[in-house]
Amino acid sequence: MDQVLYGIDFIEYYFYWIYYKFIGYPLIIRICSIAVMFCIIAYLFLMFHIIYGIFKRRKEKRRYNKAFDKYYEEMKAISLDSNALNEEEIADRLAYDTKKRPKPAELRIITQLLTEIKSVHEDEINEVNYQSIQTVFQITRFLERELQFGTKRAKIQALKLIQSINGYASEAVLVRFLYHREMELRNSARYTYMWLSQGDPFRFFDEDISMKLRQWDMMELHAILEHRKKVGYNTPSFIKWVNTSAEENVKIFFINEIRLYNETESAPILAKQINARSTEIRGEAIKTLGKLKYKEIEPKLIEMYHVQPEEVKRQIITAIADLKTDKALGFLYNAYDEADNWGTKRVILKALYDYSAMGRKTFDQLERKADSHTAILFAHTKHPLINQLN
Repeated sequence: MDQVLYGIDFIEYYFYWIYYKFIGYPLIIRICSIAVMFCIIAYLFLMFHIIYGIFKRRKEKRRYNKAFDKYYEEMKAISLDSNALNEEEIADRLAYDTKKRPKPAELRIITQLLTEIKSVHEDEINEVNYQSIQTVFQITRFLERELQFGTKRAKIQALKLIQSINGYASEAVLVRFLYHREMELRNSARYTYMWLSQGDPFRFFDEDISMKLRQWDMMELHAILEHRKKVGYNTPSFIKWVNTSAEENVKIFFINEIRLYNETESAPILAKQINARSTEIRGEAIKTLGKLKYKEIEPKLIEMYHVQPEEVKRQIITAIADLKTDKALGFLYNAYDEADNWGTKRVILKALYDYSAMGRKTFDQLERKADSHTAILFAHTKHPLINQLN
């Protein structure tokens, strides 16, 4: 009579059956069979993962739509209301039970909705009401909990949200991440600290002279500086970090900020950077000195012009055009006559055209002597649309 197998005996029987079945086949057949079996298992795993991801995204979308329908329009109306509302009025208008706190997933969606309102209606928002909405939903408590117990990704998102919604997190919570070994988390925490701090927010540039900044980091830093200026904080002097930073791109970033914030008092110290080894630093320093109208640098620029690469020569010409001392007309005329690069010639002509009345006359003299090959440079310089674009 056949014996009926159950449980582990059943599995063990068929395991040995498969094992002994294949043992008589050639080695290559056994290897291929095992490879196919693993491919089938991997395919099934991937299929289940994709299906799970689809259902998860649909669930998240349904949850987002539910929160959007429930809160968005009323939160927008409260945020744009010119009358200051207290927390009880806001809770009533949102039909929100303050004793029944939303789950973390719902709070994430609420912070996302607040971010959308801020990005679309930033200039119209009543900041008092906007902050009161965050108090009603206890957004600060939620963000601090994410920072303390969330995953690395959740922590970085929480730090970004603090800036996006002009939120808050206590310094005691932030301080543990300011020197974290993970660069992305460390930089995000420092940017949030700079956003919030009223004391010494930029001390990290003094402490870490080799601080590395990506292009995105520079954009974030500039946004932080703009925010601090908007709320009335003093703009720091950037020149000290130009001199102390070990990273070339960081030096260039702070030179650009000196130009954007018109820190004319930094010009004498910045003038030392025109002797920098890096052509990028040299060019940005020259450009900034021109925008700052630091006229004392003009003789030095004229002296160094002939030994510079073309990109630095163009920056020198642009800076001299910005200075408008009326003393460099002869230099510009000679520079055009000696230039053999069309890009440089074009910059010199534009400088002459915009320099002064005498500069325009010199431009006309050069145009009358121009041959058919260079005439197009003069035409482009005089063209109102092309001239505007440049």
